[in-house]
Amino acid sequence: MPTNLNFSENKILLFMKKLNPGYFEFFFFRYGVIVIFILLTAMLIYFFGKEKDPAPLACISIGCFLFLLFMCMAEYKMLKTKLPPANVFLTNDSLIINEITYPAEQIRQITYMPVKNTPYKFEAYCFEIKTNNGTVFYFLDKSRNWKLESPTMKLLQKHPVFSLKTKEITHIKG
Repeated sequence: MPTNLNFSENKILLFMKKLNPGYFEFFFFRYGVIVIFILLTAMLIYFFGKEKDPAPLACISIGCFLFLLFMCMAEYKMLKTKLPPANVFLTNDSLIINEITYPAEQIRQITYMPVKNTPYKFEAYCFEIKTNNGTVFYFLDKSRNWKLESPTMKLLQKHPVFSLKTKEITHIKG
């Protein structure tokens, strides 16, 4: 039976790890690299160029900021309506999903899968958590490491309780 999280009790959580990234972290790693590249290029042209008028650099900076803001808001709105992400923490023997504790016995399956219908054709990865009572939760994956592995999937596969309940889908039919 899921229970509400109450930190005032005298329970000690020996292990607690946040599995999903924050929205800023998720969107920055998707679009921030583009903005940083454009800004660095504009700064190099400004500092090593002959013309020292700061107006073009300011316009590029404002444009990049507005681009990042628009892209993040558009993708956040699309994700929120089509795939509402949950806030998930992993503990020794349970998952805390949106501040409600689900013991391992309540979790039927955790599936790692690509999401291809995100805006602007960037592929994202998310996890789907199915509980025994039929409730389904989704949460976004963190940025992949240099080996293109999911740190969250790696953590779940090493976890003694959830390793048998975790599976990966490499492509979605359709």
